[in-house]
Amino acid sequence: MFKYKNVLIYGYSTSGKAVEKVLIEWEVNYKIYDDNMGLGGGKYLFKLKKEDIKKFDLIVISPAISIFNKYIKYAESEGIRVISELEFGYLLCPYPIIAVTGTNGKTTVTKLIEHILNSSGYSAKALGNVGEPLTDVRNYDKLDFAVVEVSSFQLEATYKFKPYIGVLLNVDADHIDRHKTLENYINLKLSLFKNCNAECFAIVNNQPEILNGMKDCLVKQIVLNKDCNVVNNKIIFNEEEIFDLSEIKNFTYLENILAVVSVLKIIGLNNNEILNGINSFKNLEHRVEFVSKINNVSYYDDSKATNLHATIGATNKLKNFSQITLLLGGKNKNLNFDDLMKHLPQNVTKIVAFGESRKKIAKSSKNKIETFVEPNLKGAIFKASKITKSGDAVLLSPACASFDEFSSYIERGNYFKQIVGKIKNINTMQNLNGEIC
Repeated sequence: MFKYKNVLIYGYSTSGKAVEKVLIEWEVNYKIYDDNMGLGGGKYLFKLKKEDIKKFDLIVISPAISIFNKYIKYAESEGIRVISELEFGYLLCPYPIIAVTGTNGKTTVTKLIEHILNSSGYSAKALGNVGEPLTDVRNYDKLDFAVVEVSSFQLEATYKFKPYIGVLLNVDADHIDRHKTLENYINLKLSLFKNCNAECFAIVNNQPEILNGMKDCLVKQIVLNKDCNVVNNKIIFNEEEIFDLSEIKNFTYLENILAVVSVLKIIGLNNNEILNGINSFKNLEHRVEFVSKINNVSYYDDSKATNLHATIGATNKLKNFSQITLLLGGKNKNLNFDDLMKHLPQNVTKIVAFGESRKKIAKSSKNKIETFVEPNLKGAIFKASKITKSGDAVLLSPACASFDEFSSYIERGNYFKQIVGKIKNINTMQNLNGEIC
């Protein structure tokens, strides 16, 4: 029974609109406020004031709204309940939840679990940070599982959220601009399990900071690289041989595969169902995605890499190239680029720094790797095309958010592909002109 009488929807993007539909259906009084909307009248508040806050007994925040927001802090000081859209959606969800979080890999793992379950005769839907908000679960009938990608932003205001299976893939420095400290960020990731009990499962990486945080958790734990690991090139889950790595045609990061296998073995899928599902899965865009080859230079789009850990992983996937020109830049999230330079493989021989964080990147890289600086991504791509030699690779793996120049990593990745396409067309025309002459 929904007990709240006056609700504020703070943030009117996809998640806020999903919440609004439910409140309309339930005939609950509500108002909407969005910092960027500039609308007033009716259901919309043009400005938010402290006296406005006191009129509500519940505030549902979108992932973009931080718990450090001054209005949210004031609301909590007044005893007004503040919950995330994830929490709101959980209260509506009648299905077992498989929740996936981590600094990197969570979208791929979420979509891969969804794909394998559906291809094996189950009914599953990917929701949450992957696209559709969890609140939209009410649009789907008779699901066996809701597979939910969960970000640290969404975990900030959860109180009852309790997945049947929770997956924490990894933790590394990210979103420090939002969460203030690395400790806060790690604790938010660990909070995925705060309501779990002995009936639930936790699949976690064997990183010390994760295992230490899980010590007092009652949940049944599967530790990646321990309970699910690789021995003699074979994946082993709780001492059962699953399949040989050589059988995987559509290979992604090993960590992701181990997590997916763990989830699906807990559910009860057989080994052939898991392997067939992995091999029939279409890799997602903007994740070390091959784009084109121009003058024998290979171009890769890894726009999804918005932190240091992701960029290091991407460069290590291209070990077959003797030299890589790495495109780094965008909006910094208070990450330390000195740490990145220490962990880049030796075949990263050139860096093109671009965007808002270009000077900070160049300061960290200039004495270690040959570095070029461009104001924007377009300039960086053209510069890379001129300085990269035949047989080598250009990799866009920015280690930064996209919001200085683009609305999302998807827009940034698509723009990269568009410019690479133009370079290919220019090269083709030059070759044709040469042949004609």
